[in-house]
Amino acid sequence: MHEEVEQTRRRSGWPAKRTLAALGIPRRTYYRWLKEEAWARALPVDPVKPVQPYEALPEEKQAVLDYARRHPELRHRELAWRMVDEDVVCLSASTVYRILKEANLVCPWRRRTKRSRGADEKPTQVNERWVTDLMQVQVGEVAYFVVSFMDEYSRYIVHNEVLLGIDGITLSLSAQKAIETLPKGADGKPVARPVIQSDNGSGYISREYLQVLKEHGLGHHRIKPHCPEENGVIERSMRTLREALEGEELPNLVEAQRKLARVVRWYNEERLHSSLGYLRPADYYRGDPAARYAERRQKLVEARHRRRERNLGLEQGTLPFEAGESVGCD
Repeated sequence: MHEEVEQTRRRSGWPAKRTLAALGIPRRTYYRWLKEEAWARALPVDPVKPVQPYEALPEEKQAVLDYARRHPELRHRELAWRMVDEDVVCLSASTVYRILKEANLVCPWRRRTKRSRGADEKPTQVNERWVTDLMQVQVGEVAYFVVSFMDEYSRYIVHNEVLLGIDGITLSLSAQKAIETLPKGADGKPVARPVIQSDNGSGYISREYLQVLKEHGLGHHRIKPHCPEENGVIERSMRTLREALEGEELPNLVEAQRKLARVVRWYNEERLHSSLGYLRPADYYRGDPAARYAERRQKLVEARHRRRERNLGLEQGTLPFEAGESVGCD
């Protein structure tokens, strides 16, 4: 464009202002182009890229890609924390996302809107509130029902079984089995007495079911009719269990119980839950989540320290960081 303006100006003998007006080019735009061209000529052909001391190392990037290809079902956040826990590589979730995006291994993130419950609606400790629900499964030629009792605070499924019916007696026996999992005191009675939340199904409002809860001193909270979102925690877990059972052959009741127990064990002991900061439900229900978070932070800080030394090419190692040092984790 600059050459065209100069050629027109030489042929016409007009000054630059009249030439730009004839060509329809704003003066401000033209002189900005000249400035940018001057800056481009002043810069070296291959500018030196500044060293990023905390940039992920090539072997770390490759480890992320290899792990992601082995686990295509995992999203980037769960992928990042699994690699930290398994000592594969210690990188933040945002760094893992950037690595996967550059390799075209992740879809762009889209915000999902959902209703957030207030602090007064959420339990604050284990065995404060249990939620329960039913789902139907096809076993051979017969339709069975799966009942689950979950601790809402830890998302831990304390009891789960396959039932032929959902009458009051059957559900009361399942509730009794779930209550027996509670820790007991010296007198043999449960130490905790959670409130059990359910919908308004006939089995949950039956006399037999309510009698079992009353004998053990447990409260019963029923959600509003036609408002399943109030029981959304257990509803979402049921969906996860159903998805995990997809493609599984359930020819008989024994096989169905065995495969369901395996899926529930995976849900409690292996699956990283996003609502728990990508810890396992077992870490919250009978573990120490604060210690697990501290362990992860320690691993990230150590990896960041090593990464800085490698990227800066330090021949002599720097002083080790303090255990409580406050450093970012990218």
